[in-house]
Formats: sequence, C-alpha cells, structure tokens
Amino acid sequence: MYDVLPAAVALTGSGLCLAGHVPGPVRRWGPHAVVVAVTLVMVVGSPGPYPLLAGAAVTAGMCLFARGPVAADLAVMALITAAMARLPQGHHDHHTDGHGLFALAVVLWVLARASAFMHRALRPGPLHAGPLGGIGGIGEIGEIGGAMMALGMAAMLA
Repeated sequence: MYDVLPAAVALTGSGLCLAGHVPGPVRRWGPHAVVVAVTLVMVVGSPGPYPLLAGAAVTAGMCLFARGPVAADLAVMALITAAMARLPQGHHDHHTDGHGLFALAVVLWVLARASAFMHRALRPGPLHAGPLGGIGGIGEIGEIGGAMMALGMAAMLA
C-alpha cells in the first residue's frame, strides 16, 4: 500500500494536468500527454535507469513548449524522474536517502512555483483573471493537478 498511494496521486495529478489543458491546441496539452506517459513508465513495474533517464530528458524538453507554472511542474518532474533513475531499483528501493530526496523535490517545486507566480505578477500589464476567478488561473484544475503530480512523485522517492 505504501507504493500505491503516491503512484495513484502522481497519476491522478498528471491526468488532471492533461484534463485542464485538453480544450486547446496541441502546444498546450502535448507536454501533459507526455507527462502522463512518463508517469506511467515510472509507476508500472521496475523500468530501470535508461527508460527513466529518457523520460526525464523528454520531460525536460517539454519545458520548451510550456510557460509559467506548467514549465515549473515539468522541470521538477524531470528532476524527480532523473533522481528515480539514480536509485538502484527505481522507486521500490527504500533507503535512508529517500526522505532527503522527498524534501528536496518538494522545496524545488515550491520555489519553482513561487518564481513562476512572481514572474507573472511582476510582468508589466494588466493582471487577467483565470477560468475560476484567480489571478492568472490560480485554482484551476491544471494547477491542482500540478500540485498532486509533484507531491505524489516526490513521495515516490521517500
């Protein structure tokens, strides 16, 4: 049960990210479809280091097509995926470094999200309200999905 809950949270978060961006051009939802595929590779079985490193590279490459908090989520996911490739048997091998990696992943995600929010707030021009009334769309389903994905994947490191 210990491995199932973080994996389920990460997959649900990846799915919510995708669902929050589907009505639109491929440029908006394409990176999220890749994230769902990479998350599935991480969760199913013990893929070994090379598929995880390839997934990390593809996810990092998707940062080029995303902006703001989405790019922050993708960058942190790439780092977490690369960290999982470093572990001897993927996320199934529990050792003493796990809690430190979890804390590092969460801190990196919070800093990346905060910097994306600050960049958006400091940009000249009027602030626009997102679909649910938040500044720049804060609170929409993709934002919640990004948080679930990052925290679930970080928990898989612990």
